[in-house]
Amino acid sequence: MKKTIIALSIILLLRPLMAQDIQFYNQANNSVILYEHGNFSGQTKTFGVGTYRFTSSADFNDLASSIKVPAGFVAVIYEHANEAGGYGTYVDLMEDCADLSVYGFNDKTSYLSVFSASKPGYAYVRGRMSNNQFVAGHWERARTGIDNSPPATPSALSPSAPATPSVLSVSGPTTIITSLGVQTPDAQILWEKAMNDQMGIIGNDYRKIEKIGTAAFEREFTGNNGAKVADALGLSHINFWFPQKRSIPGDNRSLYKRTLHGIVTSYAQENGADWLPDYDVHVNIKPSPKFEYLLKDAALPNLSKLTEIGQKIKGETVGCPSVFTTVEAEIAPDYWPKGDRLFARSVFADMCLKRVGAEMCVYGPWIYDAGHCDQPEIHPAEQFWWNENVSGGKKYSLNVFCDASRRFWWRDQMDDGVKLKPWGAPPIKGVFAIAFEIILGAETAVNQVSKKFEASYIDHYNLIEYPGADQTYKLMYQNQVLVSFIPHNNAFKVSFENVGKVGNKVRGFLVIETSVGKCTQIATSISVNGANNINIPAGTSPEAVPESIERQVFKKEEGYYLFSILETNVTVRPANNAGAGVKEKQ
Repeated sequence: MKKTIIALSIILLLRPLMAQDIQFYNQANNSVILYEHGNFSGQTKTFGVGTYRFTSSADFNDLASSIKVPAGFVAVIYEHANEAGGYGTYVDLMEDCADLSVYGFNDKTSYLSVFSASKPGYAYVRGRMSNNQFVAGHWERARTGIDNSPPATPSALSPSAPATPSVLSVSGPTTIITSLGVQTPDAQILWEKAMNDQMGIIGNDYRKIEKIGTAAFEREFTGNNGAKVADALGLSHINFWFPQKRSIPGDNRSLYKRTLHGIVTSYAQENGADWLPDYDVHVNIKPSPKFEYLLKDAALPNLSKLTEIGQKIKGETVGCPSVFTTVEAEIAPDYWPKGDRLFARSVFADMCLKRVGAEMCVYGPWIYDAGHCDQPEIHPAEQFWWNENVSGGKKYSLNVFCDASRRFWWRDQMDDGVKLKPWGAPPIKGVFAIAFEIILGAETAVNQVSKKFEASYIDHYNLIEYPGADQTYKLMYQNQVLVSFIPHNNAFKVSFENVGKVGNKVRGFLVIETSVGKCTQIATSISVNGANNINIPAGTSPEAVPESIERQVFKKEEGYYLFSILETNVTVRPANNAGAGVKEKQ
């Protein structure tokens, strides 16, 4: 009995400490805590990531007077709520607040949204006053210097209708909007990013960002006899190309393929066939403001021995710039014409020269080159795109490459780190998600306007084809065509995605996917050093076999596809009867 009393006494003495420990546990587990009274006192209720509507005092409706928000998270509190979410006065908090009355929120919180302040490539910027205007909290591309100082005076939102997403039905090349809902918040972020930052397109990171691992790539000496001697001495095992590793705590944007948007400042073409054979094209781009992190957060200029030796071999002045002003997009499109195929390097060079002084977007691994002063690069750059207004519409120039230098194909070319799929290993896909917007007219409107996208072929090599894909693809709503795509070949997988209504407009993406380059499994069984055969089932991924036998099991080939898409407006008249479709107005 004495032991029981002693144990209960200890528990009673420790209750305040246990309460603090629970609060600390909640904080450590990314939970927001609402308190009944100021200074973090009174009843408490804990909330993880998610959204919460309060309808009674039991679930903390109009009860909170202080709040604790763990670092790296956002808690948005709203004055009112309905089935669609929070509205009325609201404020976004990214730190503890001991007195919510400073924001006018004492005992008047009816809705709470909790989420991480960052997601891959993006950071949340909370609401604030700018030029006497309130700018609501929103997502921006993550970078240094984002201002998330304490929030401005809360703003107010009107009640929203339930956010029901669209329902799409796909039948062959036709996609029908069976129920038109609002465009989801994530889709709106993508759409705004495409239109405002990336010339109307999201590239290969449309569905997810692509990791490249931490391993560096080595340079091979494959030129003249001197190069062969250097190679025999093991100099080919020196690392040249390194993934960018950012020094900002908690920011994992390094070690990924990235998109670059900016102004083309110059174009150059290598033609070296000596010690360091190089036939790459170089597009130097000054990043636009939202992409300046590709310079500011990259490795600093560094005169390494590799740089010094390379400059001396080329007869260049030894030295590095004090600061980098451009990111270099580098790719080897092709080294020689084959058959009736065009010389892709020359064709692409002509296009790039015309873009000097104009905008361009590039996608590929964000790395630095130890042989060029640690120059920040997108290399090998697998996608290039831009658009321009032409007579009658807008022309998108779209290019996808599987690097022909063959330097980034095999894991045995990689060193010192985590090896994922080599940066430029074939096949390389080219996803181009093209943002569109249609002003929605009445169902029987005579002057309803649709968007037509039509592809034009320029040149290709090792382009993967999809039998039966050469059809006209349509997005339809209420018997009218909103968007159509005419491919003129079998090169594309086509879909309409993230479609929804914003005001009186329908927004979404025409998503086309193409692939270039080949990876062919040439063996299902091999013998290594006379030992027992190693069996490799057909269809095995190159990354799933030991790197020491990868070249014996697989054959890899470069590829590319250069094409354009013309976007035009088409005036249509209504269908004569349900299901009859629509016709272009003559």
